[in-house]
Amino acid sequence: MNHPQITPANDSPATHPPETPSPETAPPKKSSLANGFLFNFVIPIALLVGAGLLVVMLGTVEPANRPAMDTTRDGRLKALAPVRVERLQSLQQTGQPLRLQVDGTVVPYREANVAAEVAGRIVYKADECEAGTYVKAGQLLMKIDATDYELDVDRLTRRKEQDYQAIREADQEMTNAKRSIDVAKQDVALQQKEVDRQKAMPAGYASRAEIDQANRGLLAAKQQLVNYENQLDLLAQKRIRLEASQRLADTELRGAQTNLARTEIRAPIEGVIVSEEADLNTFVARGATLVVIDDTSKVDVSSSLRMDQLYWVLNQRRESVDTASRNYDLPETSAIIEYEMSGRDNIIYRWNGKLLSYNGIGLDPVTRTVPVRVVVDNPQQLVDENGDPVSRTGAPALVRGMYVRVKLLIEPSSSLVVIPAKALQPGNRVFQFLPDPSVLETPDTVSPASADQEEQVIAPAPKSDADETSAMVLDAFDPSKWEAGKVVVRTSVVPIDSLMIESSSADGDETIAERTSAFEGANRLWVCEVQDPSLAGGAFVVVSPLGGIDDGSMPVRADRSGLTGDDDAMMNQPKNQPTVAAHSAGGEGA
Repeated sequence: MNHPQITPANDSPATHPPETPSPETAPPKKSSLANGFLFNFVIPIALLVGAGLLVVMLGTVEPANRPAMDTTRDGRLKALAPVRVERLQSLQQTGQPLRLQVDGTVVPYREANVAAEVAGRIVYKADECEAGTYVKAGQLLMKIDATDYELDVDRLTRRKEQDYQAIREADQEMTNAKRSIDVAKQDVALQQKEVDRQKAMPAGYASRAEIDQANRGLLAAKQQLVNYENQLDLLAQKRIRLEASQRLADTELRGAQTNLARTEIRAPIEGVIVSEEADLNTFVARGATLVVIDDTSKVDVSSSLRMDQLYWVLNQRRESVDTASRNYDLPETSAIIEYEMSGRDNIIYRWNGKLLSYNGIGLDPVTRTVPVRVVVDNPQQLVDENGDPVSRTGAPALVRGMYVRVKLLIEPSSSLVVIPAKALQPGNRVFQFLPDPSVLETPDTVSPASADQEEQVIAPAPKSDADETSAMVLDAFDPSKWEAGKVVVRTSVVPIDSLMIESSSADGDETIAERTSAFEGANRLWVCEVQDPSLAGGAFVVVSPLGGIDDGSMPVRADRSGLTGDDDAMMNQPKNQPTVAAHSAGGEGA
């Protein structure tokens, strides 16, 4: 049974207001629609239109046409890579030795430790006996109390006089004994005559008793003679003993006089006092050190050589004089000692020196180098960079503790070459330039039709102002300033040492020079050992940057300014000529 629905009166649509929609179901606002349309359609279209207008305004860029290929000889020469070269010279042409540079420390040539040779109290000390004072050989420094030693000299002098008097007495006794011997001999002769007379008488004239009496007298005379001779022999032995005693006394006297002289302490050598250990009224024992003096007549420089540097010292033209010690001796090598004054740049003092010998034997266990000894005979005479003496007042002398540079002037017997540092390439390589005009020859494989087609392809377009300026620069190329050739790679170049380029000071003083560092400047050179005989004096090496070549050869053009020199000597040089040391000056930049 269906019951009709009864709607309340208060629930009619007329009596209730409309419901408010929720935020999730609310319709979008008009402002949101407008913003979406602006960012999604209007702005992108405006950017595209602006970009198109910008392209139209700037226009299009046409690719530049390549200039026509110049197939002439000068054009092919201009197309080659440019290089700058330098010529090498032999050591015989430069007249310079190989200079090996090592560091060293100045040490005393001799150090005299003056000790007390006698004991006693110091009663005198000279004013010059102070540390740092220069003293001469034989100069009196100290005196020790000599009273006891003077008494010893007097006592031994008196003893020597006594021995002398005893010898005189022995001589007198010997003289008396000789006289007695002469008398005894005469007595023996008389007694012998008496015996002979008794025996010569006829029988019965002399009794037996008389004959025996004469014989006893002869025996007594002989006995007296023997006694005198024995006494003379004893006196001779006594004199020998007295002479020995006199010599002993004389020896003791000289010892006493020596001890007396040793009470005066004098400088044994000429030099500077390093330290003094005793003062006035101090009792010193025998052997106690009083003064330490450094010999300044000569100076030693202690240095060390690497094994590769030692090889060049041993491999010289000179040989050791003593053939027996050749393996344990070094050839005498000239050297220049340089000292750079601290705090004053480019002020260098030099002295002549000589490498004489090893400083001991064997290698240093820490540095694995060979200690050597360099001697400076005259540490007060300054020289220039060539070793010639110069005069300069106020210059320092070589003293212990100075850190110096030692330049060994080597005369190697093997072949070397001096190469500019700019020519050395990584991996101990050198680019050698060989003049070769054949690199400009045109290949025969190019046909005229292909050449005409290539010319049509690269036909030039109308030139702009920039093209005309570039053409003017290219037209400035001068073929007479360039030489065609090829570059080949030379390996096994072993640098030994760098060369130093020095210039005299502005005031003309040759003892002070402005030194260019071996690692700076255009004149930096390296002395190298080269195994390839083609890289010798007269060869050309590339000193400008060059890339794209590892092995083989590369066609290039070289600036003729670096090819100047004795061309005939280079062309006539044998191919297998041994390499020698060279000195090359830095060239102009290409």
